[in-house]
Amino acid sequence: MIMFATSPVIFPHAAVAAPDQSADGWKAKLNLNADQKAKIKQIHEDTKKQIDALLTPEQRTQKQQARQQRQKPNLNLNADQKAKMKEIRQKANSQIQAVLTPEQQQQWKQLRQQRRQKY
Repeated sequence: MIMFATSPVIFPHAAVAAPDQSADGWKAKLNLNADQKAKIKQIHEDTKKQIDALLTPEQRTQKQQARQQRQKPNLNLNADQKAKMKEIRQKANSQIQAVLTPEQQQQWKQLRQQRRQKY
């Protein structure tokens, strides 16, 4: 929740993160190796595709415009879209957890908690 629950890379509808909260920021803090980076990148891409598939053409356009303006879009998701999006996020979180070492998992949880406290 992207992280994941909040990462804009994983959750395209999330607000644009501060520099220290960006995807590159948390990846650097976790000291990911090249293989981990590649696997997480693929998870992000797959997640984005799945989320985009849930959206109507109008919602996708609105999301794209908001991201270009570095704003959080108001997509007016219906209950079914919200439920499916939550499921996609949880799956992505699990996949990313599986890529990380136990130490990195702990660091990632801490980064997510810090981010949640800010918002």
